[in-house]
Amino acid sequence: MKKLGISIALLALAGCASTNYSDFDVSEAVISKLKINETHNLNERQHKLEISFDYEISEYVDTNNLYNCSVQFLALDGTTISMSNGKKSPCELNKAKGKKSIVWPTILDKAHSPSEEQLSKIKYPIEYFVAIHQRTGKNTNRIIGKSTIQVSTVKI
Repeated sequence: MKKLGISIALLALAGCASTNYSDFDVSEAVISKLKINETHNLNERQHKLEISFDYEISEYVDTNNLYNCSVQFLALDGTTISMSNGKKSPCELNKAKGKKSIVWPTILDKAHSPSEEQLSKIKYPIEYFVAIHQRTGKNTNRIIGKSTIQVSTVKI
């Protein structure tokens, strides 16, 4: 009975082991056939990007939650801002290549509550790009591919 308890404890600990993302070589990604449909009603704080694209990740590693995509909004200082709700990425990529379709609320959409500081730092008209990321740590990632910069049709 004692051996059974120890075996269960060891299995539980093995199941809790986290992935060491720094062990993986950094891949490269290409985004192609990008299509964007922008919908907005600013009076009701609605502004969404309906995005579809093809992607290919070279040196792909088949590990859960290693790759994801996002929409990055350009700031005046040259940095980017991205927002999504929840802890899980709304755009997981679990194949070396494929097609992806997502609806991404912009920083102007009521789905987000950007601070006055964040809104004051965004470039207007809004500029953005689609990015593919690879996790490099528990809370860090690196952009391994991105689309060309797009300009919003919304005039503020």
